Amino acid sequence: MNVGNILRFNARNYPRKEALVCGEIRRTYGQLNDRVNSLANGLRKMGVRKGDNAAILLQNSAEYIEIYFALAKLGAIAVPLNFMYKGLGLKFLMENADAKIVFLEDQTRAEIEKIRDDLRTIQSGGYVFVGPNTPGDYVSYEDLTTSGATQEPDIPVHEDDDLLILYSSGTTGLPKGIVLTHKTRLTYYHWCGLQYGMRFQDVHLINTPLYHNMACFLSFSQFYTGGRVVVMRKFDARETLASIEHERVTGMFMVPTQYNLIAELPDKKKYDVSSLKWFLTAGSPLSTSTKKFILEFFQCELYDMYGLTECGPFTNMNHHLEPDKVRCVGLPFFHMEMRVVDDQGKDVPTGEIGEIVARGPLLLRTYYKNQKAYQDAMRDGWFSTGDLGKVDEEGYLYLVDRKKDMICSGGVNIYPSDIEAILLSHPGILESAAIGVPDPKWGEAVKAIVVLREGQAVSEKELIQYCRANLAGYQVPKSVELVQSLPRNPSGKVLRKELRAPYWEGQEAKI
Repeated sequence: MNVGNILRFNARNYPRKEALVCGEIRRTYGQLNDRVNSLANGLRKMGVRKGDNAAILLQNSAEYIEIYFALAKLGAIAVPLNFMYKGLGLKFLMENADAKIVFLEDQTRAEIEKIRDDLRTIQSGGYVFVGPNTPGDYVSYEDLTTSGATQEPDIPVHEDDDLLILYSSGTTGLPKGIVLTHKTRLTYYHWCGLQYGMRFQDVHLINTPLYHNMACFLSFSQFYTGGRVVVMRKFDARETLASIEHERVTGMFMVPTQYNLIAELPDKKKYDVSSLKWFLTAGSPLSTSTKKFILEFFQCELYDMYGLTECGPFTNMNHHLEPDKVRCVGLPFFHMEMRVVDDQGKDVPTGEIGEIVARGPLLLRTYYKNQKAYQDAMRDGWFSTGDLGKVDEEGYLYLVDRKKDMICSGGVNIYPSDIEAILLSHPGILESAAIGVPDPKWGEAVKAIVVLREGQAVSEKELIQYCRANLAGYQVPKSVELVQSLPRNPSGKVLRKELRAPYWEGQEAKI
């Protein structure tokens, strides 16, 4: 088995069944499979081979799904990248990924052009342009999907072959490539179908970025069942409700901030959302008021998932069945095991706080080109999440603190070290720290606290502009504070907890 066979089997058995919707584009399984095969065979003529890495720098689109499937059929490895990365951040990812080709579009081409001379791994003619008016030195994506042969690529792809490299920041702030196999993802799809009742007749709506693990595996979980997937270019609260009504959506994922934006719509009740069977949330804690809104307005089951890209979803909470458990992320997922341990790796007593560790079939194979980081994260077969939690008498897990001082804004994970590294590259800055401060809309906003080099004069506006040129939009600090020094522990580590404390005093505990 391999992920490409999902599409091959469904195209053989249900060629006229609608598979994919994105804006005005509507494709059956047969049409989608023909385009994917043509793309795969076209890429093969370009020199893409089994085991090659291919970067994807696109916003949500029908093409994104086609690329995922085509690379899977070739045995090539998809490397989806956050399309908001810029400058130094994007350069690091592209260099680390060893990508032989890159798929990009008009919205991301400018950033690639800035670093193109430094991208040594991209083969000649390896820039594939998605969209109309292909620039002269780029390969036209549409030509690849309409001019190539539509027969299945004759390439043996096995379940233990690598499928994806998804990037996630680590303890040093440098992103790490999480390597996942075909077998791992097929297990994801099967279990999610069972857990959330995905069926042949169901419709899944994607309005979160397809480079993210949740959107990636949930869309393919629905394809796995032979259902239909509706992809939105980007999130819009009113368009989400309109899509649910028009496409008769049965299930979807959103982060808490998205639910809150829908709740603010004055005309939300005019939309028919009765087709929904379930919602899934993750990314940040679900407040009691948001949970109440979802259950009352949408009248469907609500699940809360906890996990990491490295180890998949390993707890699941059904809020409909357990409405009184607050800040709870549920019980272990199918065949996944979870423990809460002390610094020696021993289980802590019920109700006490410790580090959450997990093991099971969904674990990553390794970190790309970073075996040491992988070995450091594993303890006797258990993956160390770096998150703190506790379990109650019934075995339900509660999150207590987030990984390595991570900031969560609108359900998006933001790692302080990423921001601090960019700030420190500015010639006027001696030391830097990034923290999350309360924000009424996003839950948290990024705040930078910096120490200037002696004799330097740098304004808050200048530093924010510098960050905007080198970071994704959501990573850019909303404010900057200049201080004389940063608090540190005896080993020299900046005490972010002390920096955060004044902003969170008297508010709901930051978890």
